[in-house]
Amino acid sequence: MKPSIFLNDMLTKGAILGGVMLLSSVAETAMLYYGKSMSWIMVMSVECIVAMAVYCYLVYRFTKGYATLVLSERKQMPFFTYGNGFSYATSISMLAGVIVALGGYMFRHYVVGYENYVSATVKVLQDYLSQTEIPASMVGTYDQMFKTLQAQEEPSLISSIFSGVWTYLVAGTFVGLIVAAITKREPKIFDNQENQDE
Repeated sequence: MKPSIFLNDMLTKGAILGGVMLLSSVAETAMLYYGKSMSWIMVMSVECIVAMAVYCYLVYRFTKGYATLVLSERKQMPFFTYGNGFSYATSISMLAGVIVALGGYMFRHYVVGYENYVSATVKVLQDYLSQTEIPASMVGTYDQMFKTLQAQEEPSLISSIFSGVWTYLVAGTFVGLIVAAITKREPKIFDNQENQDE
């Protein structure tokens, strides 16, 4: 199998996966910032669940498509190992992480503004806590948490990308373990030998 097949397909599908996940990330940030009621938080929660399902489906779909390409290349002895599927799934996931992190950083930094983003996050948490009963002993802890969030400096572009890659590497590892088991196809050595004998 030509090495370019893996690279070309991984870059293409990873970019598609990253683009879809970036749209989801931007939508979540926009709902967090522009949403004026708790109902938007419920919508955002549903969107997160849908995004996770879409992510899993795309990783499976793209890995299955790559497996088809590999099997067509290995005509004499078609096989697609567990390692082939796992490495492909984690690779497209990591590339998606770079795209999501880069796009998310640009959106928060240039469109929303990091301070506005943090303020919106704190406001949402405060609104949520105001509607729930919390022990009096925890009030000081939450206040300190909010102050810590507001005092944090904006993470750099490099650290944002590293965080995105790490997050999607972990997600790709868990999903890849399952997808690789589904898409693998072991070589049929004995069947091939029997056909040659005939």
